[in-house]
Amino acid sequence: MKSLIILNVILLIVVRINATSYDALNSWYHPHTLAMVGSGASIHIAESDRLNPSLMFSKEQLLTIGYVQYPANISSQMAQIVLPRNYGTLGGTIRHISYGIFEGFDNKGSPTTNFSAGDSWVTISIAKQLFSGKLHWGASTGFLFSNLGEYSSTLLTGTSGISLNLAKYNILAGLAIRNLAISIKDYSSAEINIPAILNLSLAKRLAYLPLRMALDIDLGLYNQLKTFHLGGVFELPYNTQIRFGTSSQRIEQLSQINLIRDILTDTGLGITITTHQYIIDIGTYIYGTGGSVIAIGLGLKL
Repeated sequence: MKSLIILNVILLIVVRINATSYDALNSWYHPHTLAMVGSGASIHIAESDRLNPSLMFSKEQLLTIGYVQYPANISSQMAQIVLPRNYGTLGGTIRHISYGIFEGFDNKGSPTTNFSAGDSWVTISIAKQLFSGKLHWGASTGFLFSNLGEYSSTLLTGTSGISLNLAKYNILAGLAIRNLAISIKDYSSAEINIPAILNLSLAKRLAYLPLRMALDIDLGLYNQLKTFHLGGVFELPYNTQIRFGTSSQRIEQLSQINLIRDILTDTGLGITITTHQYIIDIGTYIYGTGGSVIAIGLGLKL
């Protein structure tokens, strides 16, 4: 049973990005992205530096941490600081995803030293507004360090994006190129698969509901990836927000066995509570094999 859970979680991560390597570039590290199932690149959220750096623009100093727990002891974490400056907004983020500790065996099947697998990603970002806030641009760059036991690899990564504020129509439109990468050190001489993505995003605040809807389209630059993400943010009283999302990946996750499970599959839900100094987030995601992922986040206004 435990082996089945581990397999399901690994399949979840791989299916989310349709790639065979460097899953950390598109994994979730905060309840915002988990609950919205990857949508919301045109909404200012905790992982804007990764989705579309232009939306990272902020007038508040903010320290954010996030934790995502998958089954089978797989987890991801992030810590981010955002600092507004006269020339724009600066951000620094550390992300890590741990795939667990595994038993080692030699060629004869005899036990050896246990080993761990994980990825660490360090980035710096900048965002700036132009033309009185009608246009934003942003970029981020960093290093991804991937480890599998005694083997390791290093990537130089880059993401850039722009967003257009159509205030007359309550619409934000964005364009981003994510995960451009140069390999500095490889695991082996085998060809690597870099999950670079072209993201098109749209967010609209509805006129008669306290709701912002978000639509994202991810197109793989080096593969046949084409994923649609749909999500939203409800603005409720007492500085409370409800986030939700789903994607076209739900079609691949349908079991055709359990109706309720099929309805809920590939669905995210989260809540954000903002106080004078703190931002508290909780999110969950349900996938088709019957498992769920839980995430918590905390923001501190500096």
